[in-house]
Amino acid sequence: PRVSVDVSAPTRVDVSGLLLGPDGKVRSDADFVFYNQPNAPGVRHGSGGGADTITVDTSTVPSDVERIVVTASLDAPGATFAGVEPTGTVRDADSGAVLASFTPPRLGPETALIVVEVYRRGGAWKVRAVGQGYADGLAGIATDFGVSIEEPETAPVAAPAPP
Repeated sequence: PRVSVDVSAPTRVDVSGLLLGPDGKVRSDADFVFYNQPNAPGVRHGSGGGADTITVDTSTVPSDVERIVVTASLDAPGATFAGVEPTGTVRDADSGAVLASFTPPRLGPETALIVVEVYRRGGAWKVRAVGQGYADGLAGIATDFGVSIEEPETAPVAAPAPP
């Protein structure tokens, strides 16, 4: 079965997915699915109709992936989710039927959040509403789950000359 998670908000949000192993971390940076890296085994990023979507084909997700975390982040610098709470809608990807919908309540300084997760339990796939916010944006979520974020390069500091 395939499920899609659409995330929509009154303002533009970037949606991504992270494939997590038993340790709660990505297996590699290739397990971070977003607009610049739209595919991973069993997971695809797409957009249309005003919402970004993460589609999960549970039959092709690798057996060492236990959870797919779907995140939303704001792409406007300094913007927070206060007053622009996003809605995550989980659908049957084939029929489009809505299976569940979730809007996290009363957000404040968060600039990114985990909206929902699709997870494996007892041989079956389930969906859980999460709504956990991060004040340090998508980079904060990604690094929490083991993705290497490239920092901007800084000039090397010269070592002091010996006396």
